[in-house]
Parts: sequence; C-alpha cells; structure tokens
Amino acid sequence: MRFLPLLFALTLSLCASPKEINSFNGKFIQTIIDDNGKKIIYSGELWASKPQNALWVYQKPIQKSVYINAQKITVIEPQIEQVTLRSLDDEIDFLQIIQKAKQVTADKYTATVKGQTYTIAFKNDILSSISYTDGYDNRVSILFINPSQNKPIEASKFKPVIPADFDVIKDR
Repeated sequence: MRFLPLLFALTLSLCASPKEINSFNGKFIQTIIDDNGKKIIYSGELWASKPQNALWVYQKPIQKSVYINAQKITVIEPQIEQVTLRSLDDEIDFLQIIQKAKQVTADKYTATVKGQTYTIAFKNDILSSISYTDGYDNRVSILFINPSQNKPIEASKFKPVIPADFDVIKDR
C-alpha cells in the first residue's frame, strides 16, 4: 500500500480558512483500506510549515521519519538503517489543493487536483482530518489528534540528520 502521495500533498497545511495557515502540528492516525478490505493503521506526528516544509514521524507499526523540504523528500528508516532521497517533481503540491479547496459545509472542504479528490474536515476551525481514495483504490484517511495551527516551529525541525552508517538510496 502506498501512503507517500498524501505526505507530499500535506507539505503545506490547512485551516477553516485554508489560505491563512502558516504552520500545523498534530499527532495522527492514518488508516489505509485496500480494495479487498485489508486495513493498515499507522500513527505518529506531523509538523508542517510554509513554505512547503513537513516532517512526518511514523511511530507504529514501523518507525520512519519523512522530511519534505521544497522539492525534496528524505525518508529515514532506522529499523533497516536506510535513507531514501528523492525529488517531488511528479507529486501533488498541497498549495494546489489549498488553492482549489471549495467549502461544502461549515466544516468541510473538497478539492480535486490532478484527478484526485480530497475531503478536508475541520473542527472549531482546526484541521481534523483529510481523506481520499488513491490511485490504487486504497481509501486513505488521516485523523489529527490535538492539532495546533499557526504556532512557531523551528526551521531546524525540518532538516534531516542522516546517520553516517546508514545506506543512502537516491531515487530519481
């Protein structure tokens, strides 16, 4: 199951007035259900800030840190002592989603970008979830727990530290 397209999509953040957010932080539960009904649940924490910086720290069922900076992604996987470096050239820029988001109800927006439709929900003007069906017919939903918006996040948070003894794979 692929879960990285959403990571690229969330490199910038949202709020009930989507164009006004500068930063976002929250724990998350990401559920992916494939077309056979098989479910995988990931959990961790997300930090995001403009312009196009994000850090997804996956804690369960695997440990992984995904850094997104401008047009680069760095995935650090401690359990296999591996780092993957790649560009974001073909991925969806969350700014496109924000710019195209249309309000459906007081707390719900939808956006369609590159044929992908996202449903974005808010609670008390704070991003609470995002869901979509990916290109593999997986139903993906991310629920944010105790989210906060527009609070300062140190720029150093988005700079990956690659252990010298890890294998580095350059993809593209």
